[in-house]
Amino acid sequence: MNHPGETCKETVSQGGGGGVRPLPATAAIEQTIKEFIPASWFHPVGIFKVLARVQDRLPDVSGKLFLTLTLDPKNYANEEAGFEDSRQWMRKVFYQLRHGVEHEGKTYAIDAPYCVKVEFHESGWVHYHCIFLTHRFLPKELLAELWGLGWVKVQRISNQDFHYLLKYVTKAEDLPEWVLKRKRLRVFQTTKGFLKPLPKENRAKSALAELRPKRHRASYTIDERFRRWASMGVIRRNGNARAVRFRVPYREIFDHLVLGAALDGRYKGSGEIIIPRKEGLRLWLSTQQQLLQMRN
Repeated sequence: MNHPGETCKETVSQGGGGGVRPLPATAAIEQTIKEFIPASWFHPVGIFKVLARVQDRLPDVSGKLFLTLTLDPKNYANEEAGFEDSRQWMRKVFYQLRHGVEHEGKTYAIDAPYCVKVEFHESGWVHYHCIFLTHRFLPKELLAELWGLGWVKVQRISNQDFHYLLKYVTKAEDLPEWVLKRKRLRVFQTTKGFLKPLPKENRAKSALAELRPKRHRASYTIDERFRRWASMGVIRRNGNARAVRFRVPYREIFDHLVLGAALDGRYKGSGEIIIPRKEGLRLWLSTQQQLLQMRN
């Protein structure tokens, strides 16, 4: 990317973390830069990276029990309080169902693996979609009585609707403020037995990964992670990739440079730009500086 001995001043690493690393140029090898796409449930493209990890392990849910649990805002002081209370209460409801509950002279027991997908209304209030791997019947009235925090739906689901449910994205800019301030939020959870077992070769890789020393991860809020991701690009060269983090959103720099790149024949489409070997990131850095000066 740069001339020998020349070092980029940006933060460069595999995952966008700290540490300055030179990216030596190699003649006759094309180098490109593209927007960084995080593996995130809240990114319209990054969500497919998340799903790729479990795609081959998703079960057949056709005709299985599909529950939707919502909250009545009147029961809580705010949206976050509702989330904290309801997710704990949901576990208790499922525990009761697992051990059997009497309703109108009959006992209903739902003891099957399940998943929970967390979503948010535009108002900021949470709701839950739950799929149990069972065809058993569950009266809506019984679920409403057990839940008691708002409204419920009891339905059957198809595989098509399940995959749509998983791909549904609440974009980062639409998340409520209380979510952005959190450090973690488990959007999709499964109990044992819901996902298909890992293939043998993947189990071996997973076992080896557990033996490696775990790297310390910086602790950022969800909002801070979004901001960091937005300032990152990915440089690709000869099958290798490195992340580079700018001091302004990557898209702002890209929008200033894409027309010139297209006129020079360096725009490859799909947001990818060829970086001239002799120039390296100089133009990107100078554009970044101009944008920073405009802000001051």
